[in-house]
Amino acid sequence: MSRDSAEKFLEAATEDSTLREKLKSANSLQDFIDVAETMGYSFTNHELKAVIKENSEGVTMRRKTGIWPWLRQFSWG
Repeated sequence: MSRDSAEKFLEAATEDSTLREKLKSANSLQDFIDVAETMGYSFTNHELKAVIKENSEGVTMRRKTGIWPWLRQFSWG
């Protein structure tokens, strides 16, 4: 498990609509991580949370599309 994998996952999710569609079926944090693992990514919720925090500092959400709606639906703590 690694932060590098979490970073690659977020990059892929921003570009790959198929991956985003698969993640929409996640009903829990564990479902979300399970889907990511089936796609070849390996990270903990803490690693993903740290990467999200680093990449979202100072970012203002302007739209409710892309990867952020389903990222916000889980408590990553």
